[in-house]
Amino acid sequence: MNRRLSSIAIGLVAAGSLAASLSSCNAPSCGQGTVQKQQPDGTLKCELVDVPQPLTPCDTDGGNVVIVGGKCVSAIQCDPGTTMNENGICVGIGGGAVRCRKPAAGLACIDGSIYNFTDNKKGSTPIHLELYDPILLLSGGGPTATYDSTDGASFVFQDFVPPNLGLVAIVTGKGTTGFVTAGSAGQGIGASTYTIDTYEVKKADADAWGFDYATNGAFIAKFYKDPPPNPGDPVLANETMPAPGVTLIKDGATPAGVKYFNDTLTAVDGALTVTGMSGTAIVASPVSGTMFPNFTGMGGGEPSWETHPGGSATGLILILRFHPGT
Repeated sequence: MNRRLSSIAIGLVAAGSLAASLSSCNAPSCGQGTVQKQQPDGTLKCELVDVPQPLTPCDTDGGNVVIVGGKCVSAIQCDPGTTMNENGICVGIGGGAVRCRKPAAGLACIDGSIYNFTDNKKGSTPIHLELYDPILLLSGGGPTATYDSTDGASFVFQDFVPPNLGLVAIVTGKGTTGFVTAGSAGQGIGASTYTIDTYEVKKADADAWGFDYATNGAFIAKFYKDPPPNPGDPVLANETMPAPGVTLIKDGATPAGVKYFNDTLTAVDGALTVTGMSGTAIVASPVSGTMFPNFTGMGGGEPSWETHPGGSATGLILILRFHPGT
């Protein structure tokens, strides 16, 4: 019995020696930065050791960069639809409309699209925009905010102080080669976010109208049978039903010198006494002081039309859209 146990012990030692010998033959020589790991089939393989990456140089003392997730990134965060240029300034980019982010407390933001007056297609040429309190605009005051649209199709005025009367004028083309000073208006502006589309007018198109817009400017009314936007909804230039047969009314009467556009908005049709198929009227209506005339329409198969304050100034073309009244 003792002889049998001794034989088993000798067998186990021999087997252990053989396994150690085989392991020793299979053991790879792992270099620096690697470690030996057993694979699913039992073989051994040298693999790279997980080591922390060298720290990224990040000079946070200047205040322009911060460390996020171990990476050095800019502390300046651009709004959606914008990117940072080589001077560290956020500018609009093509391929998507710029939009408001939530404004700071007590401030407002307006974004929107820019449409060509003649064909109602989105602009594609870089253009300068300015936001005004209308009273300051007509009295020669400066803008509340400015924006350079690099795609020519959209804009945003972020974090501005709302005007006292809640009225704003969104002006395009001022100082931009090839365009005249034009735009649209908004009302009821407070400390919130708004979407208001506006217009651009190419100088060549305006010169072809056959209307003296340079002396006293021009107020243009576009009448549509589309329903008006609900209060608080985006004010979009997406109407599809121009209204013919409408007479422009200013403070209860037909204004002197009112004219009406042809069907393609390329010229004023001197034979028309009401809107044609484009549904559009034009008149010079210079404003001084703080009193704005009220414009509306009459006829065109509708019992009433919206009423909007409007007017014009030297070299300024203001364009507003009107819908059936309620």
